[in-house]
Amino acid sequence: MTLADIPPGRRMRVMGFLPGLPAGRRAHMQAYGLVVGRLVQVLQHRPVTVVQIDHTELALEDDLADKVQVAEE
Repeated sequence: MTLADIPPGRRMRVMGFLPGLPAGRRAHMQAYGLVVGRLVQVLQHRPVTVVQIDHTELALEDDLADKVQVAEE
């Protein structure tokens, strides 16, 4: 399951990143707190996916949201 699959309002735990995500993009997302083990809440999917990580809101393009693996907290 990826962030792109999660309905708004749900909290999920980041489990990893799917292959095909460039290392630079992964490092950028990790710098904003999107790291393995962290709880994130999906706020919206349109026009982009927005997640809340602690007190930070992070907007992700659809192709990025589809590369972040998550699971139930």
